[in-house]
Amino acid sequence: MMRFERRRLMAAGIMSFGLTWLFGRKAEARSFSNVAALRDHVVKLLRTQEDFKVTPDRNDPAKFQLAIDDWSVVGDVTNLFNYMKGNPQEDPDFLVRRFLNSLAEGQLEGVDDAHIVAVIRAQPYIDAALKAGGELLHEPLGADLQILYMADRQDSMAPLSPKDVPGKDLASLRAIAMNNERRWLSQLVSDESLKPGMLYYVEDNPMLSPTLLLLDDFWKMVAQRFPGDVIIALPRKDQLFLFDDEEEARQRARQLIEVTFAEDYNLLSSRLYARRNGKITVVPD
Repeated sequence: MMRFERRRLMAAGIMSFGLTWLFGRKAEARSFSNVAALRDHVVKLLRTQEDFKVTPDRNDPAKFQLAIDDWSVVGDVTNLFNYMKGNPQEDPDFLVRRFLNSLAEGQLEGVDDAHIVAVIRAQPYIDAALKAGGELLHEPLGADLQILYMADRQDSMAPLSPKDVPGKDLASLRAIAMNNERRWLSQLVSDESLKPGMLYYVEDNPMLSPTLLLLDDFWKMVAQRFPGDVIIALPRKDQLFLFDDEEEARQRARQLIEVTFAEDYNLLSSRLYARRNGKITVVPD
C-alpha cells in the first residue's frame, strides 16, 4: 500500500475512533484537575487501538507521541485543557473528539484551493516552528507579524509546506486565501462594548479573525468607525481588536493584552500595533 493511502486510512481510523469510542464515556471526561490528567485520558483512549503506539512525554505533562508504523506525531493538550477551563459549559467529550480528529487531519496529504487560508502569527511562532523542522509558507506583514498559509480543515488548521501546494508561489497562495477569507465576511461580528475599542471576529471560524487586517473589503466596512489611523491589539489568535489612535485608547488596549495573557490561552502577541498610512507598525511601550 502506498504511504499516501496509508495516511488517509490512518486519519479515517482516528476520526472514526473518536466518533464511536467516546460516546458513553461522558462521566469520565467531565472534569480534569490538571493538564496531565487530560493528557492521560487522551492517551488511554488512543491505547485502546492495537495499531497505535502512544508514549507520554516524561518531561512535559501535556505532550505525548502517537506512532503508527513509520508515521508519528507529537500531541499537545495544553490548548485543549485551557479551552476547557475557560469554557466549562461546552461538552468535554466533543472537545476531546475534535482534538483526536485534528491529529488525523494534520496528516492528510494534499490541499485543494477551497481549504487554503492565511492567518496572522508573530515572528516567535514562525521561528519556533522552523527550529522544530517545519517547512512553512509565510511572508512578512509588518512589524514582527507574519502571514502564514494554512490548510483549514473541519477540526484543525495545519501550516502548509511547499509539497502541500505544488506549483503555487506566495502570490498565488495569497490571492486564493484572500478570496476564501472574503466569503467569511458575511459572518463578521462586531462588539463595541469595549469602549473606546471594537472587537471583531468571524463567527464559526474565529481563527480567521486577525486575517481581516489583510482585506481591503474589511477596512471599507469599518471606515466610518475608524476613518484614519488605528491601534490594533492581537492578544489571541481568534480575535481582532481595533482602537482609536489616542492615548486613552492605547492604555485600554494594553490592559486588554495584560488580562488576556494572564489567562494564557490561544495567545498571539503581547505587542500593540498600529495601522498608519496602510502599514502595520509596532506602538512603542
